[in-house]
Order: sequence, then C-alpha cells, then structure tokens
Amino acid sequence: MRSLASNRGKVLLALACSLLAISCARRVGQVLTTRDVPAAGGSAEPGTGSRLLITTASIEVTVSSVPEAVAKPSRSPRGRVATCETVTEKDSDARLKIRIPARRLSEVLDHLARLGEEKRRHVSSEDVTEKVGDLNTELANKKALRDRLRGVLARAKDVKDVLSVENELTRVQTEIDSLEGHLKRMREDIDFSAVDLHLAQREPGKKRRILGPLGYLYVGTKWFITKLFVIRSGEP
Repeated sequence: MRSLASNRGKVLLALACSLLAISCARRVGQVLTTRDVPAAGGSAEPGTGSRLLITTASIEVTVSSVPEAVAKPSRSPRGRVATCETVTEKDSDARLKIRIPARRLSEVLDHLARLGEEKRRHVSSEDVTEKVGDLNTELANKKALRDRLRGVLARAKDVKDVLSVENELTRVQTEIDSLEGHLKRMREDIDFSAVDLHLAQREPGKKRRILGPLGYLYVGTKWFITKLFVIRSGEP
C-alpha cells in the first residue's frame, strides 16, 4: 500500500510540474507576443519593433467657393485636426498648413478631398529611427558627463578649478537643452503629420464630375489601353 501511495504521489507531482511548465510557457508566449507587436501610433521608442516615421503630405482640391472651404478643415470632427493655419488666402486660391495625428493621415486626406474635386495628392515619409536612437544615446552621455562634473564641482576647493568646472558644466547643460529640444520637436513631427492643403477656385460653369459605374468602367478601360500602348511602344 505504501508503495502504491508513493507511486501515486510521484505521478501527481509529475503532473503538477507539467501543468506548471505549460502555464509558464503560455505566459512567456504572451509576453513575447505583446513585445513583438508594434506599438500603436508614431511615438514608439526604438526597441519596440516599430519604425519611427515623419510623414508629410500635400493635397490640391478645387472647390466652388474658396472662402467657404477655408473654414471647413478646422471644423473637422474632433481628433482629426490638431492645428490649422491659413498661409495665403484669396478669392480664387488658398493654402493652409494643417497638423494632424499621423495615425489618421489617410482618413483626414480623404476628408479634405471631399471638400471639392481632388486634383493631386502626395505623401512622403522619412525613417528617423536611427536618428532618434543616436540622439537619445548622445543625450544620455551628456547627462552622465554633467553628473560627473557636478561631482567634481562639489569636491573642488580652488577658485580657478571651480570656475573652470562651472564653465564646462554650463556648456554641457546647454548641449543637453539643445538635444532635448531637438528630440521633442522630432517626436512631435512623428506623432503629428504636416499637411499642405491647396484650395483652388473651380472654373466658372464647370461642375464637379461624379462618375457612375459605366463612367468608371470607361475611365479604367481608357487607362488600360493607354498603358498598353505605352508599353508596346517601348518594346524593341
């Protein structure tokens, strides 16, 4: 009986260890999965698996009334537009600088296109992941140097040495402030995309074209035939 109980105890112990190992493996798997998923938004720091991008865009839209259209971007649904500045405004032409959350760029561009008839759209991105990483490393080194200088200053006895260390400390602190300001501006550019909106007056008597299904089919067919002839003409 004692042998049977001992064997049963060993089996239960082995089963408990197996369940514990499976539980730990699942937890580790969940942690790895969470770390591997890129963070939402553009403000992720290097090391999370996300790339840091500064995205800018420009869009040109013809509208029936420029003065009326100028006020509409700033009245977009909450959360879409951060800032809106009118650079130039005439009855027939206007340019606006808009800052919007980077994660909503496509949504806002589509919203702006509906102000009238979209003529042109351009989006470009700059990968600044390494640049931000280098700046963070440089900032950490400058702060470490500042801390060492403060220690030296606390131990300095000679007036000449005190003045020399204070001057060096002031220089290092100025560089730290500059680096922090640069990083702050870059993070803002990462989180908020800059959009150049050009509003142009539609020609008098010219109405906005709204294509139906057959119209889109005609345009697509025309585009395909044009591309086909261009490809053919480039063949030897």
